[in-house]
Amino acid sequence: MKLFKYLFFISVLAGVLQSCFKDTSTLDINEITGVEIDTTGMSSLSVYQFDTLNVEPNLNIGNLSESDLLYEWKINLRPNDTVYEVISEEKNLEYEINFRPNTSGQTHQLYYTITDLTTGLDYIMTWPVTVRNNIGEGLVIAETPDGVNTDISHIMAPQVTPDYDKVSVKHNIYSILNGSTLPGLVKQMRFAKIYGVDAIMAITDEDFYRINTLDYSFGGMNDDLFFGSKPEYNPQALGAVSQSDIYIGNNQLTATYLGASRKFALPFDTSYQVPDHVAFNPFTYYPLPVRISFYDESNDHFVYLPSLSAWGDNNMYVTPNSEEGVFNPSNLPNKVNLAASVSTDGDFRHILKDQETGEIALYVLDGGQDGFPTVGPPAPKNLFSLANAPGIEEADNFTFLDNQKVLYYTSGNVLYAMLYSGNEPVFEERYKFSDAEEITTVQVYRQADYPFRSEGFDPPYINTNNKQLIVSTYGSEGKVYLLPFVNAGVGNIDDSNIQVFGGFDRITAITTQL
Repeated sequence: MKLFKYLFFISVLAGVLQSCFKDTSTLDINEITGVEIDTTGMSSLSVYQFDTLNVEPNLNIGNLSESDLLYEWKINLRPNDTVYEVISEEKNLEYEINFRPNTSGQTHQLYYTITDLTTGLDYIMTWPVTVRNNIGEGLVIAETPDGVNTDISHIMAPQVTPDYDKVSVKHNIYSILNGSTLPGLVKQMRFAKIYGVDAIMAITDEDFYRINTLDYSFGGMNDDLFFGSKPEYNPQALGAVSQSDIYIGNNQLTATYLGASRKFALPFDTSYQVPDHVAFNPFTYYPLPVRISFYDESNDHFVYLPSLSAWGDNNMYVTPNSEEGVFNPSNLPNKVNLAASVSTDGDFRHILKDQETGEIALYVLDGGQDGFPTVGPPAPKNLFSLANAPGIEEADNFTFLDNQKVLYYTSGNVLYAMLYSGNEPVFEERYKFSDAEEITTVQVYRQADYPFRSEGFDPPYINTNNKQLIVSTYGSEGKVYLLPFVNAGVGNIDDSNIQVFGGFDRITAITTQL
């Protein structure tokens, strides 16, 4: 018992002495100045695709020296991925985002690491980053960097983008997002909503492509776009009429309403040879009964198609001669197609070139006669010779205004207008580009769903719709010109308000997207 008391006394005394000991050592008590990263109001980040992500955190480094700190920014290459790429070693981040837009609920993760070189400590902050779609309504540009393959670029500007007051030119978006270009030279593109998905269809001489415009990802090609496969593809043209999207290839016409189908169906069963240039009638008001007109180069006559719908007359017929006709559409030998179009009053307009004489002429047929159960065929209406047109021997790039009797064509570096409202056509120069520029494409600016919006539709068409030309040229660089009309009835150009966008390769095709 005495021993227990003794031991208890000793332990209490030791505790008292220990509690009164003053620690005079200097080990492990130096206060470390930390780095504070203030992210007030920055819990998450969002940026439009192809825009610059700017992040400037508010840092409190105390008495640390800037020279003792290292900075690193890194981001994962795909949402929820564990592979990260270092994108900056600066204090603040300034980085162009080329990732695809995120789907709902998916984000990238951005890491910010500050390393104190004196202690080896890391201070880390992370943010979820949402990439938004920044490629909206505007111009889609097909360009070739090498004369063999095609890349896609994009323009947004007030003249082609509703409710937009900036200018945004995004170069090479397809190759950036997909890691490669498209094989072949794209010669035509068309925007469509394919079973609810916005897409661009593009054709070369050998292939038919689909590009989804949400993120400009590859959406398929050739057999992927048809219910039936083909041994080879020879695409010629794309078009549309009301509730029918049209593909022409291998001299056959295929029509499918892509609003209700993911792919094209089978082509029309006919012996007629469908050419590259076909007049598609997109207007739906009465009485414009005939949907399609074309000149069959193999059989030397015009052909018309009353309807593309299953409940209409979807047989093709030779356009017959008429006693009052100024030409015989059923017997017109040795011609080749240069252009075709439909006016708002239903006239089919065809530019043909005689293979023997080289003469170019405009052949106009009316829109046919509405009737039940038989639709009356188009009848010859006018014939205008272009033999006296300036530069016609080297002319190319023909395009019509649909609401005026005006035809534009180019020769060399000059844009001409043909006015044919009278008995004899009038030819006038409208714009001359520099001698160093070659004109590569010409078309009238029309929004991608023109003319399918109903009267009173909200939003209405932009006020530049159908009121300016899109012209591309190539010299030391590819350029896109917007040439507004000052008096559309005579084809005049408002020189003082021309817009120019540069920095492209050689441009092969342009279309509009929504």
